[in-house]
Order: sequence, then structure tokens, then C-alpha cells
Amino acid sequence: MMIHKNWIIIGLLLTLPLPLIQAKIYPVATLDEFNTTVPRLTSGDEIVLKNGVWNNVELLLSGKGSPGAPITLRAETPGKVSIEGKSNLKLSGEYLRVVGLIFRNGYTPSGSVIEFRNKNEVANNCIISNCVIEGFSNPDKSKNDFWIQINGKSNRVEYCSLTGKTNKGMTLTVRLDSLTSTETNHHIYRNYFGKREPLGENGGETIQIGLSQTSHLNGWTRVEENFFEQCDGELEIISVKSCENIIINNVFQECRGMVTLRHGHRNIVYGNIFLGNGVEGTGGVRVINENQKVFNNFFSGLRGKGVNSALVVVNGMPNAKPKEYDQVKNAVVFNNTFYDCTTPFQFGHGNRPNRNMRPLNTLLANNLVYCTNEDSLIQTYDKTDGIRLVNNLMIGKSGKMNGDIMTHEQVTLITKEDLVIPVSQFVGTMPNIALLDKSKYGPAWWEK
Repeated sequence: MMIHKNWIIIGLLLTLPLPLIQAKIYPVATLDEFNTTVPRLTSGDEIVLKNGVWNNVELLLSGKGSPGAPITLRAETPGKVSIEGKSNLKLSGEYLRVVGLIFRNGYTPSGSVIEFRNKNEVANNCIISNCVIEGFSNPDKSKNDFWIQINGKSNRVEYCSLTGKTNKGMTLTVRLDSLTSTETNHHIYRNYFGKREPLGENGGETIQIGLSQTSHLNGWTRVEENFFEQCDGELEIISVKSCENIIINNVFQECRGMVTLRHGHRNIVYGNIFLGNGVEGTGGVRVINENQKVFNNFFSGLRGKGVNSALVVVNGMPNAKPKEYDQVKNAVVFNNTFYDCTTPFQFGHGNRPNRNMRPLNTLLANNLVYCTNEDSLIQTYDKTDGIRLVNNLMIGKSGKMNGDIMTHEQVTLITKEDLVIPVSQFVGTMPNIALLDKSKYGPAWWEK
């Protein structure tokens, strides 16, 4: 009987809830303290950088948090921790979170300011939030580095402010460079990408997703509700070089460049607002490769010409190499609105003897083009037998374009938030005016 009772007692003890493991907060004031503390971090723990200037520090945050309890690196007071000099931050592991840091008055001594990788170990399910990188540029403009390099899978960069990059290299780059960094599910969300002066050469992209040599891999990266302002680094504001990415509900204001579907297939550009405000060189979307979709976007006041016009569909090259131009096939451009743009449609751009592959099976449907200062709404550089226009409403200087392929509905101009918008019952799209409220993006909330 005694043995039986003992087993009952042991069984009851095993069913009792175990005491919760308390997450710990570790304030650190020096790099040595930081390096000593990081190996001790477990799920839910926080390592807190004391307020002040952290000069010439290379920080490595590694560890494994959990979905409900990430390991967090944060500022003691948001906006009061300034990382300066030759400094950077690397992440490796799982479920890490970085909040409230500012990088200024210096530049990275390595290839990136923030990198989701340390050597061969990548970071997955990690977040950079409410951080600022401001003018953190190598004084030698020819030196190449990235401000944020995303590797791994399922990482987020959100509510950050990235402004003032002057040297060569992307502001933010997504790398699909190994089996651990494809089909990534990264999310670039509600960030502010501020002024970037023209670099004068290739390598000044604000965002790049993939590389030419990995362009046929799926990226699955979502660039959503970001605000791009005067991002003039080069022709490609966003350079998509992989498959199945989504560029959705962003604002591009006075950016002298394009969203360029440079390599890769099956990408989507949807619900974006392109505001040129009459600035020379401001552009929209450039379409290359196969099965791309561009729809429900609003293009206004763009003054780019030729290759950086509002919508450019290019000629490809036969047997194109990875860094060259694939032929456009099966592109669909529909339900977009173009208002007051310089020659909005460019078809077959780049046509020359070695770029003679015209777009195939490409459809432009239900688009509203209202550009009454333009003598011509379409500029062609080659035959357009592979491009179909169906049910578009196109109004230029001489009035509506006629033909069976055009619609002839009425257009009304309305004004919302000082933005003039042409609307029609059947074609075009109404922009999401809420996206123009910059208070929802970076700069980080403590600076507002």
C-alpha cells in the first residue's frame, strides 16, 4: 500500500505546472560586457545598451530565441544610443530582435552596417525595428558596402529610417546566395528611405532583391508600405533580380529612377503611388522577363523620358546571359492610372541588333491615361505585334485615342490631399491616399 501511495504522490508532482523561467534583462555599458553577456542569452532575455555614444564597436548578436520570446537587443532609451565610428552589427541564429539603435557619424569596417549573417551562419525569423542609419557612409564613394544585408529566411526590417547614403552599394539588399537563403519570406515594411544623391554609376540602388546569377530562384520577398523620397542613387530604385516577389502599396516621391523587374519572373508590382511632382528624371516601372504583373498603381507628374518613363517594356536579347536582358513574355499591365506623365508608354526600348527580341503575348488592359500636355502617349522603338491594348482610356493633347481597342468613358478630375486624380467608371484605379501619411513610416517613432 505504501508503494502505491508513493507512486500517486510522484504522479501528482509530475502533473503540477513547472515554474515559469523568468526572462532576464542585462544592461551593458561596454563592448566587453556585451561580448561576455551574449553567450548567456536565452529565449525572452534582453541585452540593453546603455545610453550614450558607442564608438568603434563591432557587435555580434547570436543565439536562439523562440517565436513568443525572442532575444532582444535594444537601446536603454530609444534614440539615445548612438553607434558611431567604424562600427557594425551582425545577427546569427533564430528569433532575434533589434530595437531603437542609431548608426551615425561613421561607416562600417566590413561589407555591411547590419547583416543577417555571421560567416556561414545566417539569421532566421529575426527583426530589425525602429532603427536609424543616417549618413553612415564611407567617405570614399567608390568603396562598396551595404547598409542592411538580409540573408536567411523570414526576417523583417520595419519602421526604420535609412537616409543619406553617399558611397557605392545598395541601401538594403536581399541575398539569395545559398540553400538557406532562397524562398525567403522576408518582409520590408513601413520604412522610410530618404534622400540619396546620384552615385554616377551602377551600384546606387535603394533596394536590390537577389543577383543576376541567382535570378531564377524564388525570392518571396515582400516590400510593403514603404516611403521612398528622393532616392536618386541610380536608375533602379528597386532592382528585382529573383522570382515571385511583391512590391505592394509603397510611395515613391520625387525619385529619379524606376522599380525595375531586372531579372527573374512572376513578380508583382501592385497598389503603389509614383509621385514625380514634375521633377526631371522621375520614373515608374520597367518590365523585363516573363509573367510579370503590374496593376492598380498610380503614376502622377513623372518627367522621366525613354528608359525611365512611367511604364517601359523593353526588348530582350537572344540567348541572354544571366546579366543580360531576357525577352518580355506574358506580361500583364492593367487597372493603372497615369496622370500628367511625359510620354507614359515606352514599347521595345533598347532595340538594337543584339536586342531584337520584341515583347511577346503582353497585355495592357483597363488603364486610364490622362496626359493632356502630351502629343504622343506611346513611343515605340520596334514593332509592337506582341503587345495588345484592350479597353484602355487614353487622353492626350489632341483628345481621346480612337479605335476598337480603346474605351470612351468619361473622365472626372478630383482632388484629395492636394493630389489630382483622374477617375473613370471602368478603367484605372484610385490610389490609397492613406499611404501619403508619412507619420506611419520611419523615421523611428521617437524622432516624431
